[in-house]
Amino acid sequence: MLPGLRRLLLLALALASGCAHRPPGPAAGELRIYLARHGQTDRNAEYRLQGWIDTHINATGREQAMSLAERLEGIRFDAVYSSALARSRETAEIVHRAVPIDSLPGLNERRLGKYEGVVVGGPASDSATVAEFNRRVRDPGDALDGGETLEHFYERVRATVEEIRRRHRVGTILIVAHGGTNQMVLRALLGLTAGQASNISQANDELYLIEVSGGRPPALWKLITEKNLGDL
Repeated sequence: MLPGLRRLLLLALALASGCAHRPPGPAAGELRIYLARHGQTDRNAEYRLQGWIDTHINATGREQAMSLAERLEGIRFDAVYSSALARSRETAEIVHRAVPIDSLPGLNERRLGKYEGVVVGGPASDSATVAEFNRRVRDPGDALDGGETLEHFYERVRATVEEIRRRHRVGTILIVAHGGTNQMVLRALLGLTAGQASNISQANDELYLIEVSGGRPPALWKLITEKNLGDL
């Protein structure tokens, strides 16, 4: 267990029976941040890196976004945030209901330089290129030949998270962003190291909840469904 951090893995258990249980509303003085990743894109399905390439969610991604909307039904959001990239905003548009969406470039995915568009999984991938990318992407000072260093990426996301928290000291908000961005959001909120954050892998249909209160350490919850029961 990380020092000062209560890691609470069970947010909801929703099996084929349709039974689901959510935690109660925020306590006094508490900010609840629901953290989602955008729905699947064709490039996700191809194991192709996207970075700042502005792709759209596909049919599976729309189904994932609609499932997310169902899971969040009944939760009153004070604000909904997305990145400025289409796949993030399109997902938020399916979920947000009447709450306006604030699209923030600071929540964009990391710029991946020469690796944007590269296939990093499946039979079409090149093992040497994948090994090179995996080595370079964790180097805090490597800008990936025209991209963004890890530390610049983290500072950009951290500053955006701080601005969101200045706007919302308490209440309930939703952030819909990206796999890499959400690593940095959790790094900032939970005080993780770069290595700890890089080990977080959020699928397109996974949902986290972070509870932030001045009176106790932050708490991280993860939605558990029939699909990811193995995470328990």
